[in-house]
Order: sequence, then structure tokens, then C-alpha cells
Amino acid sequence: MFHFRKSTSSSVDKGWAWVVLFGCFMGYLIIIGMLKSFGLFFVEYQRKYSATSSVISMILSVQTIIASAVSIIIMGIGTRYIGERPLIIGTAFFGLASSVGNAYAAQASVLFFTQSTLFALTVASAFAPSTLILSKYFEKRRGMANAIANVGGSIGGLTFPPLYAYLFKEYGLQGTLIIAGGIFLHFIPIGMLMRPIERKEKLLQDIEEKDKSQDLVGKGLFEECLASNEIIKEESENEVKVNLIASNHSPQRKGSDGKLNSLQNSSEDDRNIQAKPSKLLGSSADISLTVSMEGLNLACSKAEIDNDVYDEEKGINCCLQFLFKLFDFSLFKNGQFILLMISILLVSAPSGIPITYIPPFAKDRGLQTDLIGYLVTISAASDLVGRILFVFIADNKKIERRHMMTIATVTNGIICFMAFFSTNFTYFAIFGILQAMFGGVYFSMINVLVIDFIGLDKLNYGIAFGAVMTGISRAVTSLVFGILRDSTGSYVSGFSFIGVCSILGGVFLLFKPCVSK
Repeated sequence: MFHFRKSTSSSVDKGWAWVVLFGCFMGYLIIIGMLKSFGLFFVEYQRKYSATSSVISMILSVQTIIASAVSIIIMGIGTRYIGERPLIIGTAFFGLASSVGNAYAAQASVLFFTQSTLFALTVASAFAPSTLILSKYFEKRRGMANAIANVGGSIGGLTFPPLYAYLFKEYGLQGTLIIAGGIFLHFIPIGMLMRPIERKEKLLQDIEEKDKSQDLVGKGLFEECLASNEIIKEESENEVKVNLIASNHSPQRKGSDGKLNSLQNSSEDDRNIQAKPSKLLGSSADISLTVSMEGLNLACSKAEIDNDVYDEEKGINCCLQFLFKLFDFSLFKNGQFILLMISILLVSAPSGIPITYIPPFAKDRGLQTDLIGYLVTISAASDLVGRILFVFIADNKKIERRHMMTIATVTNGIICFMAFFSTNFTYFAIFGILQAMFGGVYFSMINVLVIDFIGLDKLNYGIAFGAVMTGISRAVTSLVFGILRDSTGSYVSGFSFIGVCSILGGVFLLFKPCVSK
């Protein structure tokens, strides 16, 4: 749909690839910084609209569901017909509309559109295309590139919350949201950096598919011509036989030599037909002259019927074709894809949700509000350090990436069981540091693992369905966390639940060699 200057395979792992990485770094910084700052906006929305926690939580739940659904559409259709660059540029306008809409929302119900819908579009159009184009530009250093981009998100999570806290004091909620809308406009220059790339293997694949389709078309036309010639030949033979039979049964008389002779008034054409039937059947040009009008009408009627049936089938299959463009359902026959999706379902929530529940957990244990704020800062800083360290080991050839993920997720699960021992600030700080460092590995590794499991050509479908699994995981885990807190009076059981999930999800990755594609 859009035509931009394109990079070639010479830019893979070098050249413009680093510019694209910088753009992804800045995009992650803005989006993740906003996501990790939403707790501050949560409190301000409650204060402005006198809304309950359940109402604001419902707004976030709807936002998660919409973002997951939109990710499938963007990765299945958007990246194919629109392209990564226009989608990323569109993030600026979705973010601006969401922020300004939130600033002037008259009541909390309006947030279901401005926050749940528009901001979900903002997140989906920023994350999915950036991840896809970054994976296209990097091959040997793909793991390192994804880790660096996620470092941007960690920096955003560390710097944006204090920035927005300052803006709330200076300009209030409305002024802060308008400024946030202006920050989203930075996605315009970020999107312009995302130059499309044509990989050599993709070009060769397209050429082979084109040649194959041309061969099939040519073969089909040749077979169709042969079939038509056989039909014409058969009808001509039948017509000749009819003429010969009619000639043999015509009135006859004896000649003076006692032999039977045909009537003198038999036509010259009949004698030619009787004398030289082989000549009549000699060429397709001669045969076509003998085809009757009834045969032609019958053929035309048959063709019209076939066209009507084809049109009906085309209309029925229209919806199916749309679904197949939206998602490659053949992946469900791939055992490794199913294994990875199960792992994402179990691991994604334990990797990202603990930071949300550490503050209320610490409050239940009697920590002061200022100490809880320090815990959040320490956790964010640890996440940043962990992702920077992971940059240097992401592409290590001595250990497979899935083994790295297994080690990180199993360790994260064990750390979640340590929540039972968190009774003072020191233990909470240790708990937050370790969880942030090992839990953050998932976000640095998951996109690369998708490629390792199903290939680069299926990456868009893998990311899209992975987003759905992540949304389901977080929605269910949040619900279970709340139920366990209300029933037991403590968050310890909730952390134990996600610890078990994280360990199981990591162990599942070890079964990749046992599962066929």
C-alpha cells in the first residue's frame, strides 16, 4: 500500500540496522515508561472521578483484551498490507488521541474508549511492528538487539514515574496528560527511521513461488486445451458415424453389372465423408468445422454452470480467506509452536506481574509508604541492570536460548516462593532485586525464541498469538491473585501460585527436541 525506500540484505546486522535498533530503543522507552507509570494515573483517576478500584481495574482489563485482539490483526494483516513504518507512525496519533481524550473525559465511563480502546491501539501498533522489523534487521546479533531494545523499556520504567509525579504537582492531571500526548508524537520520527528491508531469502522465495504459479497456470491451460480438443474430436466422430449410417440406409439400386450403387442424387459432401473419413479427422482445424451448434450450446451452458458454482464457492470462502490471512492456522499442526504458546501462558504473568503486587504486599506487612516507593525504584533499577547484563550473553553459542529461558524462569519461580520470608524492608529489597533481574529475561528472550521455534517467516503470527496468550495469562493471574488474597488474607499464596506456573513453563521448553514441527 505504501512505497518507501527499502534496505537490502547488506544492512543485516550492520549499517541501518543500528538506526532501527535505536528507534526501537526509544519506542520501548516511551511505551513501557507509560505502562509502568500507570499506577500514578490510577490514583489520579480515582481522585478525579471518585471511582472505585474495581472500575479502574476493569478499564485496564478491557485494555489488555483489546490490545491482544488488535495485535493479531496488526501482525496478520497490518504488517502485510500497510507495513511496519506506517503502523509505528500511527502510534503517535493513537497516543495523542488517547491522552487528550483522557484529559477532557467528563466521567470515568469515557475512559473505556479513550484509555481501554485508544491506548490499546497505541500499545499494539508500537510493540508488534517494532519487534518484527527489528528481527528482520538482525540475525547473528538478534538476541543482543532485542536485549538492548528492552533496556530502553527498563530506562523508561525507571525515569518516567518520577517525571510524571513531578508533572502532576506542577500541572495537574489534565496538563500532565496533554504533555504525555506530546511525548507520543515522538513516534513520528521514530517511525520514519524504520526503513523496510528486503531479505535475499524472501526475494528468492517470492521468485520461486511466482515461477511455480506460472508453471501451474501454463500446465493448466495446456491440459484444458487437450481436454477441449478431445471433446471436439469425440463429437466430430459421432457426427461422422451418424452421417455414414444415414448414407448406408438410403435407397439403392442395382447397376448393369449387378453391383449396388448409391443414388445419383447423393450429395458430394456425403461421398467425401464416406470416401475420406480419415482426412476429416486429420486436424483440429478441420474437426472444429464439423462441430454442431447443439454441441457448442451444450458446452457454453456447462461453462456457465461451472462459473455460477465457482462464484458461489468464492462467496462462501471469502470469510475463510480473511481468517487465513489473519492467522496461519497451519501452525496449530506444529507441536513446537503449541509447546511455546503453553510456556508463554504459564511464564508471562509471573515475569511481569510481581512488581504490581509487591507494593500492596509490603503495605500488608507494615512497611511505610516512603519505603514502598524505594522498593519500586530499586526493582526498576535492578530490572535495568539485569537487561544490560543480558545483552552480553544473549547470543552466546555455548548455551541454547531456550536453556537460558528455562534457567531464568525456574529461578524466578523459586524466588517467588521467597515472598513468605519477606517481613521487613531488607528482605523485600532482596526479593524485588532478584525477581526483577530474572523475571526481565523473559521479555528480552521471548521474541527471539519465537523465531527459534517456528522461523522468521512466521514471526508475525507467533508474536500475535503470543500476545493473546500473554493477555489471558495476566487476566487470569490477576483474578487468582485477588481471590487468594481475599480468601487467605495474604499475598503469599498468590506468589506461590505464580512460582509454580513459572517453573512449569520453563521446564516445558526442555521438551522441544521431543516434539515434532
